[in-house]
Amino acid sequence: METNRRRDWSPLSEEERNLYAQQGYLHFKGLFTEDEVNLGLRVVDDALAVETNNIAKHASFADYDHTVRVRDAVSFLPGLDYFLDHPKLIGPLMSLLNNSVQVLGTEVFVRSLANHALEYWHTDGGEYMQGIQLAPESPSLQVKAQIFLTDVSESHCGNFLLIPGSHLRVPTEQNALCYMEDLDEPLRRGILPDDAIEVKAAPGDVLLFPYSLWHAVAPNTERVRKTFIFRYGNLWHRPHDYLTQPSHVLERMSPRLRRMFGDFGERPHPSDFYKPVGQGDVMAGGDLPA
Repeated sequence: METNRRRDWSPLSEEERNLYAQQGYLHFKGLFTEDEVNLGLRVVDDALAVETNNIAKHASFADYDHTVRVRDAVSFLPGLDYFLDHPKLIGPLMSLLNNSVQVLGTEVFVRSLANHALEYWHTDGGEYMQGIQLAPESPSLQVKAQIFLTDVSESHCGNFLLIPGSHLRVPTEQNALCYMEDLDEPLRRGILPDDAIEVKAAPGDVLLFPYSLWHAVAPNTERVRKTFIFRYGNLWHRPHDYLTQPSHVLERMSPRLRRMFGDFGERPHPSDFYKPVGQGDVMAGGDLPA
């Protein structure tokens, strides 16, 4: 990560790193401004205006009539580039992913009203990742960023539910979709674990959490909830909702964002994904020297 270029981002503080390691999430309040939130809402509108706004169906997708999930959204929504390449988001990701950051997926989420849980308790990444327990203080394998564009600062708004510290535990029963029936059965009756918390977020807030955090989504009886969800992993991971981004998508992006989509130019070497050349310069941000 050596570079003589001035970075446009700052790493997490030691206190933030310790907090993430202990509780398994970071809640950044007001990371994006009101103008940036309005930009995000326009991107959501653009996403919903496209009829074919999903990648091909997959057996693992749990889609519901109360939720619209626009997957691989960056492939047709240039407005997402601003958020994906934002220095205030880059810094924490570089810290958590040991400077090796790849965008694995880009989704626009619109959750409408329902008087039952919008999503049940689970971990991310499928059953193979569910069985992996990292050593304390280890860099993350995969991280999600949820960007809140509408107000969920009160209960009953489709609030994100999580269990602090659960990322340090492997569920006793594992299955293909990673649901936890011992927690989901009470959730159907409106009962949460004693140690669960309900995230209350304002527009512009961002929640970062690893694939291994136990989480769910509460009922929504108040207002439509709009968010972005970005998935990240190391450069040597396979993406989640695309294979490779087409050239016309990469051409509009900054050098840093292209690298974050696994692009190493016209003649990549397989080792680039493990030992990326010039990573410090590329990830510093701004225009690279000719």
